[in-house]
Amino acid sequence: MHRQRWISGLLIALGVILIVLFAPLWLFLLIILGLICLAQQEYFALALPGLSALQKIWGFLLSALVALSFYAGRSECFLGIISLLLFILIILTLREKGDLPPRLEKMHRMLLGLLYAPFFLSFFLLLNKLNAGRLWILFALAAVYGGDIVAFYVGRNWGKRKLAPLISPGKTIEGGIGAVGGSVAGALLFKFLFFAKVPLGPAVVIGLGVGVLGQIGDLFESLLKRVAQVKDSGALIPGHGGLLDRIDSVLLSLPWVYFWAWALN
Repeated sequence: MHRQRWISGLLIALGVILIVLFAPLWLFLLIILGLICLAQQEYFALALPGLSALQKIWGFLLSALVALSFYAGRSECFLGIISLLLFILIILTLREKGDLPPRLEKMHRMLLGLLYAPFFLSFFLLLNKLNAGRLWILFALAAVYGGDIVAFYVGRNWGKRKLAPLISPGKTIEGGIGAVGGSVAGALLFKFLFFAKVPLGPAVVIGLGVGVLGQIGDLFESLLKRVAQVKDSGALIPGHGGLLDRIDSVLLSLPWVYFWAWALN
């Protein structure tokens, strides 16, 4: 399992690097839309297993519109899509059959799903439009997965005190500290090797933020799985689980990296 995890991870990393560096913007958009659909499928299975096929289609379409509003790059587009999304959800909730409290809870879960993976993944599109945006994307991923790798080994070998036992019994405080250190190390390593224009101070601060936010994202996805009583969000990636299992740390980190990149640009 451990060997399979490394092989899968390295192959995915190679594919991601090639896509980020060489894919034209339209192809990059299509890939992000594909990732959003896959993430939504896993989210629906975890949080809304009773959705009908038609409701899932609505969910996929609205999720794609959220990403396209980011791609358009205008605040009016984003506000228009959010207004449409809320309007449709309200209408669907009013037309839903059954008791009232479950209807409202279903709407809440659907709204969270439409603004979880679609919203955060769309920051890849914003990053890609910045000066040196492709390097910023790789910088963010280096920080996130540097933290993930160090957290795994530190927690496995020295972890004793539980970080959030009700949500994720396997995570430890020692592993969490390792995650922050690993994210800083990943950010600095990428800076010195490939991205010298990023100042040292901001690189450290970005790495610290990624280390903390990545763990929050990881814990939130663990909460979804705990409620659904499953170990993984899916079986898409051998040795890793589902797509959400692989990008949970990335999602909450992307806005942090984007606004730093925007400010430094």
